Amino acid sequence: MTTKTRPDVSPFRSADHLPKRRGGQAPDPAYLPRQRAGVTPQMHGRYPDFDILSQEDAWDEVTRRVVLKRLEPYGEPQFFSADEWRTLSAFSDVLLAQHSAPKVDVLAHVDAKLAAARGGGVNGYQYDDLPSEQETWRRSAAGLDETAQARGAADYAEAPTEVQAAILSDFMDGRLRGGAWAGMNVVRAFQVIAGDLLEGYYSHPWAWNEIGFGGPAYPRGYMRLGMALDEDGDQREPWEKPETRDIDAALLKDNEAHLGSKVRAEEPVNLDWLKTEAARAAQVAAELAANPRPFRANSYKRLLKGAIQPRENDSFRLLHVHRRAVPQENMRRYADDDEVDLLIVGAGAGGGVLAQRMARVGWRVVVLEGGPFWDPDADWVSDEAASHHIYWNGKRIIGGNDPVALGKNNSGHGVGGSMVHYAGYVPRFHPSDFMTQSLDGVGADWPISYWDVTRHYEACETELPAAGQDWPWGHVHRYTHSPHPISGAAERLIVGAGKFGMAMRVGPVGIANGTFGNRPHCIYRGFCLQGCKVNAKGSPLVTHIPDAIEHGAEIRANSTALRVLMDGARATGVEYVKGGQIRRQRARRVAVAGYAIESPRLLLNSAQKDWEDGVGNRFDQVGRYVMVQGAPVVMGRFPEMLRTYKAPPPEVSTEQFYETDAGRDFKRGFSIQTTGPLPIGFSHSILGEGHWGDALREYGRDYNHWASLGGLCELLPHPDNRVTLADVTDHHGLPVARFDHSLHDNDKKNIAYAKRFIRGLLEQSGAQDIIAVDRFAHLIGGNRMGFGPQDSVVNSDHKVWGTENLFVTDGSACPTQGSANPALTIMALSSRLGERFSRNQVPDDQPTPQPRRQKDRAELFGPVG
Repeated sequence: MTTKTRPDVSPFRSADHLPKRRGGQAPDPAYLPRQRAGVTPQMHGRYPDFDILSQEDAWDEVTRRVVLKRLEPYGEPQFFSADEWRTLSAFSDVLLAQHSAPKVDVLAHVDAKLAAARGGGVNGYQYDDLPSEQETWRRSAAGLDETAQARGAADYAEAPTEVQAAILSDFMDGRLRGGAWAGMNVVRAFQVIAGDLLEGYYSHPWAWNEIGFGGPAYPRGYMRLGMALDEDGDQREPWEKPETRDIDAALLKDNEAHLGSKVRAEEPVNLDWLKTEAARAAQVAAELAANPRPFRANSYKRLLKGAIQPRENDSFRLLHVHRRAVPQENMRRYADDDEVDLLIVGAGAGGGVLAQRMARVGWRVVVLEGGPFWDPDADWVSDEAASHHIYWNGKRIIGGNDPVALGKNNSGHGVGGSMVHYAGYVPRFHPSDFMTQSLDGVGADWPISYWDVTRHYEACETELPAAGQDWPWGHVHRYTHSPHPISGAAERLIVGAGKFGMAMRVGPVGIANGTFGNRPHCIYRGFCLQGCKVNAKGSPLVTHIPDAIEHGAEIRANSTALRVLMDGARATGVEYVKGGQIRRQRARRVAVAGYAIESPRLLLNSAQKDWEDGVGNRFDQVGRYVMVQGAPVVMGRFPEMLRTYKAPPPEVSTEQFYETDAGRDFKRGFSIQTTGPLPIGFSHSILGEGHWGDALREYGRDYNHWASLGGLCELLPHPDNRVTLADVTDHHGLPVARFDHSLHDNDKKNIAYAKRFIRGLLEQSGAQDIIAVDRFAHLIGGNRMGFGPQDSVVNSDHKVWGTENLFVTDGSACPTQGSANPALTIMALSSRLGERFSRNQVPDDQPTPQPRRQKDRAELFGPVG
């Protein structure tokens, strides 16, 4: 019998249904009503009258095609054998608690993905203790059957449910040994397998019905972002539906037949500790805040919000009003034999800005980009799983004690680079980031100062444009666009932070708040990480490439650089492949801008006469000191409906804990930012904490109640965190990159502290349940800037030591990481180099080492000398 809860209060105001509040057990999903509109897996739903497919006519055609294709019968497997399909389907059903029909055919998604890779890279990286992803799948299927047979079953598919579940649990925990499992890191194999299965499930519209996900929102977007003032706090669009208030309370109880995790809730963070730590951090931040008179943000920025335009960049005007593709009809074309003034490898944050700056002053510029020239209308979709092609998916080997996932996490592909799929945060580095060795005794000092880059920060902020509140940390400054409206989740967090003295600000994001030339206003569709179909989010594709083309630059897409060509100390051009043909482009100067993995790889693969160990690598420095940021994700569950998929993922943030605080047991610091996980990303965090089966599904159904925060912890540079050449080759026959990464004590303490503090913030904001997982974000270093060739690759002008005309102009040149997203800093550094080129301030001969000096603390507050 169905027992109706009080009609004026949603039963989901509490968190009593969640596994961690029930001793780890998930309730029988039959406590929910039968689905009345559309389909959910097993036909129970918290949104019984919601059918996302009723809105398909409001989606753009490209997105509609990829989503509706998931509803079609798949046909014969293209990658898996029939036996593998049978075993892995059974495993998938246990992992995802698909106990009965209708079921999402998640293995169809995986099979198509593996087949499309044609034996190459699948997700952009391969662990050094696993075989290829394709082989990991095959061996795992064999291992599941072997393990089931050892436990008395004919195979995994025929094993009793409790045996299947026990095997899955042992797989997850790495307790399976021998046979097909031998030689594999079993825990990581599980992560590979489960990750792809989650992608297949939560990319399906039936799963969207189950969790109440609003789905693709282009071209109409979302308008109702904030927290509603009614009892449920649910700001719904007209087509979104409320949660049910009708549940079968008798079934909302522990049920051993419905499997889940045994993860327990942690003790709350002490409020007095939060207050003490926040107050001390605020004092440190205030003491180090700088606003020197020559660099002050004048009041005109406040008076002219949204009306300030770039002075020497017309990209925002050159885009078409109604089409999103960058016009290329009049792009100049150079012959390979033309000795251009500047040849750039990579069209991302570094290469795109430098191309625009130099084309503007009349240089003949060619940019080689290994990926395509994106057309947002035709190439991008409002969908997580179908955006796989915009990331770097080529194989790379990752190792070390703490390997860093690559691919969609931090690696771009195509014109615009990784900024095509960055979240949009564009904070500056702090003055202290340029002198951490002198100031804190850790990291490295840059051979330049913050004040050398300041006006370039301002220029790039105007070009993006950057939107946000006045910024009180580091160098105090303002933005040219007002802050965007924020979601109910962000509102909750601001209130919670105020309870213990933590300041938060809206922004900064490189997203137009209002029309900007021919670029439209943000429509808050939430798919920033999948490429902005609107062109509201700034990336070099729309902020710099159009003006570069207008002034004579050629952007040569689908052209993969193979090696830099050298004649002694002089670079003469680049050998590259386009359309299957190997070609050579001549140039007077060459700038490598392929980012922190591919730029070191290109220099190492360019070994030749006089450069037998790789160009720029006479002192074994190329590829060293690669850094990421510790980026733990901590999510909190709230009584209200927050619908975190609306608005850009970045909304509010704080840098109150950015600087070294003597009261903590580690150097440097971290920032905190909101994130907006879409269903697949959300499910990865649930699984990452240890929830599977019915527990995973129950947390998934709770999606709209969750808010997510991410830390950005500064991890220090270490020489053994490096890129080298792997034994594996790509389809051109060149060794792929290997990236080894290990955390050190200071790094671990920083991450642990940040996680604890973020947990406390969520608790004070009213979170009823918390999930926390570790991850890494961003890349920097590998060809770092320094004072001499013994411990760096380039000088203060980005010129490679021992060369006359070879430069590295991307994030790999940065000596430290900071606790800020690096995109804006990479752009500003290239802008600075462009200015020095145009002023003839870069000498033509080989760079001379600079004397090291202890930087003065006064440099935090303005230029010194």
